[in-house]
Amino acid sequence: MSTSPWRIERHWQEPGQRIDLTVDHERRTVVVFDGKGSMTGAKALVDLVESVRAELGLEIVISALVDMRKLDGAPLRAQFLIGKWLLSRKKQIDRVAVFGGKPFEMGIARAVMTIAGMGQKAFFGNHRHEALSFLGWPSERYPT
Repeated sequence: MSTSPWRIERHWQEPGQRIDLTVDHERRTVVVFDGKGSMTGAKALVDLVESVRAELGLEIVISALVDMRKLDGAPLRAQFLIGKWLLSRKKQIDRVAVFGGKPFEMGIARAVMTIAGMGQKAFFGNHRHEALSFLGWPSERYPT
């Protein structure tokens, strides 16, 4: 048996941008953004999540923690692309907790998720522990 806490790990990187997506054995998903947001990055995020859905089953329902502490801006078009995707998958997303973004990015993320009709979402400034509590996850799930 594997000693890794992750059932699935996906990564995407280009110069100045990185997305890490991990899923544990209980299907808890963590997305970490690092660097400058872009349309290419938004498309890559959708591709990463779709590859996880293909592996775990297209009807999987997930909870997600989204870490935006290292995100350095994201074009509105990119955020709306993600919002459009979320709208098409909203029944497959149980809860989402977003933390660490700058006020502008957090505001856009909030608007996009509201437009997508996602009910169980919350935004926690830089308070990772509150985001984990909202999700009902143990603190060791995402310790850093």
